[in-house]
Amino acid sequence: MKYAFDTNIYQIWRNINDPAIQKIAHHPTIQTINKCFLEVENGATLIIPRIILTEHLVWIAKKEDVEVANDVLKKILKSSWHVIYETEELHREAMEIGSRHGGLGAADLLLAAIAKQEQASVVTIDSDFKGLTNEIEVIVLSSIVDLL
Repeated sequence: MKYAFDTNIYQIWRNINDPAIQKIAHHPTIQTINKCFLEVENGATLIIPRIILTEHLVWIAKKEDVEVANDVLKKILKSSWHVIYETEELHREAMEIGSRHGGLGAADLLLAAIAKQEQASVVTIDSDFKGLTNEIEVIVLSSIVDLL
């Protein structure tokens, strides 16, 4: 299995031990995220588009600190995660996907294009990805915002 996580999945995983998230640990969204990361730890491929990595690192820098974000970047670059850098071909694929499906921003379109190229499953909470199920495998999880 190959995974491509949207930024919201990394944010939940980063806070998985937060008491608010622990209170809903049995929720299917949390269970699926735990399962996916466990599969990655056990050898499943995780691809992360550079733009999604950047979104995640900026979020960490704002929430925690720039140095913490730099440490996370170093760990990711040394990990088995595959950081994918956007190419002209990926931008064209993202543009084509965007011309057929509304509601997705540039980062999401690049995530979709990379998932398509890499034959990976996108895991997200963003329901706008549901429109892409005829092009790529998408796992859209329920939002947990109202539960926190």
